[in-house]
Amino acid sequence: MTFKVGDKIVRLGQLYRIFRIKKQKTKGKEERTIFFRAHFRTKQNRTLTYSIPIKNIGKTTIRRPISKKKLKILLKKFSKKIDIKKPVILAQVRGILDLNDISETARILKSLWIEKNDESKNFSKSKEDVFILSMKQLVEEAAFVGEISLIRAGEKIKAGLKGGTKNDKQNKTQK
Repeated sequence: MTFKVGDKIVRLGQLYRIFRIKKQKTKGKEERTIFFRAHFRTKQNRTLTYSIPIKNIGKTTIRRPISKKKLKILLKKFSKKIDIKKPVILAQVRGILDLNDISETARILKSLWIEKNDESKNFSKSKEDVFILSMKQLVEEAAFVGEISLIRAGEKIKAGLKGGTKNDKQNKTQK
C-alpha cells in the first residue's frame, strides 16, 4: 500500500487520518513511518496520535475504508431476514472484531441485534458492550464513506437492523 498525507485508514474498526509521513535513514536504508490520529475526534481521543513504520503495516489489520458500493451492499444485507439458531459466543466475537473485517463486524452486529430483541433470551451486559462496540465501528466507517454525520449513519444502520428482524410485522404495527 502507498500512503500520502490526508489518506484515511481503518484500525480496529476506527477511522484515522494520516497527518504526517516521516522518512528516516537507518542502516543505509530509507524507512518511512506514517503518523495518524482519529478522524472523528472526541474528548478521549483528541490528543492521541499513532505511528507505524510502513514496512510493518502488512503485519497488522490496518486497511483502507470500504467503497460506497460495498457500503450499500452491506446496509442492504441488514434488511434481509435471518434466523440465528446459536447464541453469540463472546470470546469468539471479540477475536473476530479484532480482525478489522467490516463484513464480519456487520454480521456480528446483526446477530447481537436479533438476540437483543428476542425476549426469550437474556442479553447480558457483556453482550451489550460488544453490541455497542460493533455498532460504533460500523457507524464511523459508514459516516465517512457515506459522507454523512455519525448520528445519521447510526440511524441508517438501526433502520436496516429493524427491517431485518423476524418479527418485522410486529415492529411496524407498534409504531
